[in-house]
Amino acid sequence: MLNHSSAMAERSVIEALRSATRPLHANLGSSSAMSRLFASDYTTSEYRVHLGRLLGFFEPLETVVSSQDSTACASAIQRSCDLRADLRIMGATVRDIDALERCQALPSISRAGLRGYTYVILGSTLGAKVIVKQLRAVLGPDASFLFYGDEDGRYQAAWEAFRLDLEENGKDDVEAICATAVGVFDSYAAWFSDPVPVKEVL
Repeated sequence: MLNHSSAMAERSVIEALRSATRPLHANLGSSSAMSRLFASDYTTSEYRVHLGRLLGFFEPLETVVSSQDSTACASAIQRSCDLRADLRIMGATVRDIDALERCQALPSISRAGLRGYTYVILGSTLGAKVIVKQLRAVLGPDASFLFYGDEDGRYQAAWEAFRLDLEENGKDDVEAICATAVGVFDSYAAWFSDPVPVKEVL
């Protein structure tokens, strides 16, 4: 029979990450911010505010990550570009976007923990098609879904590449990777629990 330390050594990095973040992921999925996306009376105005709030989190987070490694997960860094494009398509000006509040309470991310960031960011794209289907049915053709949509499969391909890299190169940094993933989840939850400033109703 394997002892605890042996079992931990044999567990894959993705399994360790899933175990560390499972309750946080469940809490996020049931949060009011996410639940509201599936409401039948959800409005375009609410969606724009939601996108602006996402940008306020992802953009500074990507800056933190870039300061550690400018080449880290280029596909994940694209998330803020998608958000800016969505907002512009839906009528926000550059001035509107630049005036959005940015999150200041970001997690500490070390180079050793970067894969934990990537796990959260790329993992969040996996259920996007379900969200887009719902939003498209409720909001109609005037809404933009670059952030949630992935019709060209670029994030799925990036996720598969990430999974391979995680197991091949992440085994020596499991603790830092898991701590970073938890930190990103915690910061995201705290950011979306704060009230949205009135000025951010785009």
